[in-house]
Amino acid sequence: MNIKKFIINKIKSIKKTDKPTIIGIDGPTAAGKTFLSKDLKLLLKKDFKNIWICQLDWTLKSRAYRTDSLKLFKDKNTNFYYESQDHMDLEQIKKCLNKVNEFDYKKNKSINVSLKGLYNRDTATNNFSVSTKISKESLIIVEGHYTSIAELDNVIDYNILLLAEKKELLKRKINRVKHYRNNEETKQYFDLIDVPSFVNHLSLFGCNYDLIVDNTNYRSPEIKDKNFIHQWMNKRVTKEKFSTDTYDD
Repeated sequence: MNIKKFIINKIKSIKKTDKPTIIGIDGPTAAGKTFLSKDLKLLLKKDFKNIWICQLDWTLKSRAYRTDSLKLFKDKNTNFYYESQDHMDLEQIKKCLNKVNEFDYKKNKSINVSLKGLYNRDTATNNFSVSTKISKESLIIVEGHYTSIAELDNVIDYNILLLAEKKELLKRKINRVKHYRNNEETKQYFDLIDVPSFVNHLSLFGCNYDLIVDNTNYRSPEIKDKNFIHQWMNKRVTKEKFSTDTYDD
């Protein structure tokens, strides 16, 4: 099955006429969320007046703050389960999407959206701003962890979860952040923060997804049922030497 074609057809089928259509793309670090959102934007551009990718990574706190957090948990040799609460500030996105969803598009054709104090990957600080115009003919793609929390899922029309084997996720993340974080620190962050936080998230909100995809092989992703979430959660990471060959996958 062509997964992208399946998703595109689904989005077209749920397209709203009275307000913007909102989809979510969730998943652990390096699951392929950004790639999928960009592909969908390109492939659906003829079906919507405009498409806005709303990145939840914009809500991250500074890299320095998160590095200090890693040091704290590494020193204590304990896992960290609350990334969305401590490392991110999702409140601005929640308010923005609620405002867009509740806007009266009969009185006014569009609403101006502006977000400030967002995380900037180039500077590793929160000095980034975004503005866009949303109409009832718009598609909003909310991309990043954690789209299935209740406050976001309430306004999202179709929520997609991308998963992959943990060993593959780690390999992708090492390659992505190698210009600012060494391999050992990346493995530690992955083991102590990334995986425990997303497992905790799934244990609370894993029932809110409309589509679950195994994206281990991004050239041939597979649709899975909700049992796959529990299987993924149960594949724990061992802590021996933080090496890639110690993962249960």
